[in-house]
Amino acid sequence: MQTLRDIAPYLALGAAVLAVVLLVLVVRLAGAVRRLRRAQVAVLGVHGERDLVGHAQDLEEQVRNLRDAVAGLDGVITAQRADLDRAFSRRSVVRYDAFRDIGGEQSASIALLDETASGLVISMIHSRDYARIYVKELRRSVPDRALSPEEVTVVEQALTGWTGKPAAPGPGVPPAPAEPAGPPSAEPLAPPADGDLPEERP
Repeated sequence: MQTLRDIAPYLALGAAVLAVVLLVLVVRLAGAVRRLRRAQVAVLGVHGERDLVGHAQDLEEQVRNLRDAVAGLDGVITAQRADLDRAFSRRSVVRYDAFRDIGGEQSASIALLDETASGLVISMIHSRDYARIYVKELRRSVPDRALSPEEVTVVEQALTGWTGKPAAPGPGVPPAPAEPAGPPSAEPLAPPADGDLPEERP
């Protein structure tokens, strides 16, 4: 018993020192936790109890959802691109005098083609006595009927992007003056016999 009384002060002193050391460690750990929370708030903002692991999981889920959405849009874009390729995106008009007795370029041929060079060629032949409309179909540049020279021209212009008008001038460039309409062709085509048209005409 005497021995315990002798070492009791030392034990109490050791316990006090240990308590002080533990208190210092707790204070330092609390400071580290506060600094970590401040850094987390700086990175994540105010998100309540969510930590970096939860935030990373949320980001992974969002990325997965975004990947699925992009995969779904890929099919939609492919279908839209196919629809656009079949749209009449190439067009051109050629006007001309089909008969000698009619001037003013009253006849015309129109090409309406898609990106695969498929579409329609519409020709309107105007004379004093009648007006006729001819429609021919193209499939990948191959017509279902022979084309007249004017129709060949209008198809070529549509495929090369010719619109019949000059390109818009750039900034600061004045537009080009319009060219006066030229006189009718010196040798207009002779009128065909009644009820018949030449093979090369539409």
